[in-house]
Amino acid sequence: MARHIIQQANEAPDGRRTAPAALRNAGPLIEALRHRLPAEGRVLEVASGTGQHAAAFAGAFPALEWVPSDVDPGQRQSISAWRRESGLKNLAEPLAINISEPWPVERGFAQAVLTINLLHLVPVSFVCQLFEDARLALSDGGSVIVYGPFLRGSSYASDGDRSFDASLRARDPAIGYKSVEAVSELAEASGFILIANDAMPANNLLLTFAIP
Repeated sequence: MARHIIQQANEAPDGRRTAPAALRNAGPLIEALRHRLPAEGRVLEVASGTGQHAAAFAGAFPALEWVPSDVDPGQRQSISAWRRESGLKNLAEPLAINISEPWPVERGFAQAVLTINLLHLVPVSFVCQLFEDARLALSDGGSVIVYGPFLRGSSYASDGDRSFDASLRARDPAIGYKSVEAVSELAEASGFILIANDAMPANNLLLTFAIP
């Protein structure tokens, strides 16, 4: 991936990285995902980061096989360390997925694709690629679930969001917040429709797109 921002995290002697944001939002995400994930099957998590979420989600949803992934080798090592520490049988070893390239999975691999705090860190072209590859990776009736900060139309949810977006665009003008409407249009171009828009803490949203 041409552009990749690694979240700040502390690293334990066993290789597990811990990011403060993941500690804060894991609980609310689990409660929201109870209403959006399939009852059984396989979930492919794209850009899993440290692996904290993957371990928490696999523990919260034992009927699902959780397949994490990340483009960064260091993050994949951390995910593997969280997997070892958890001992969870439904948590797979992480895949190396670069969302700017075809994914190394077969058609119909998963029943849901989840990505957390990614879309504002990548260019629009990568978001297009995400939905295109997710469409191939999903079985019939599958869904794509995305969490993070979004514009509502052209408006920010808070002054803090406006400042954070400005800081991202200062680092790379090609990245930054996308609107719910723009992301929905990109999803529709790949055959998805928005079926749920859940408000989350800190002005974030959980968007669920399904194959009609």
